[in-house]
Amino acid sequence: MYEHILVPLKSDPGDDVLVEHAAKLAELTGGVVTLAHVVHSHSRDEAAFLEAEATGKLTKLAERLGKRGLQTEIIVGRGEPAEGILAAIKQVGADLVVMATHGHSNVRHLLVGSVTEEIIRNSEAPVLLIRP
Repeated sequence: MYEHILVPLKSDPGDDVLVEHAAKLAELTGGVVTLAHVVHSHSRDEAAFLEAEATGKLTKLAERLGKRGLQTEIIVGRGEPAEGILAAIKQVGADLVVMATHGHSNVRHLLVGSVTEEIIRNSEAPVLLIRP
């Protein structure tokens, strides 16, 4: 059912939980996992540094999943996070997006965050929210 799972990551400790959920789903379905990170920066030098850092982290995660026999890809983009994630969904033909929810409050915006909320509203693929 889920042939291509996109996992937008933020380079924080909760990323491992998201990756593990996506990996388990991919193991069950034989799907591909794409790990994505969108760098949002106001300077070119900072963006280049952050892109290199994200590429390194995503590559290590992809290698870890590869050792489990999972086909894994990475995407590192630059720009507004929600726009970049929505573009990645289309680019890879994702049929599931696995994202984090903050879980801080009952207020929806605080619960899911503005980027996640925009993805939920505009994604062509279903969005699975995980509390890291």
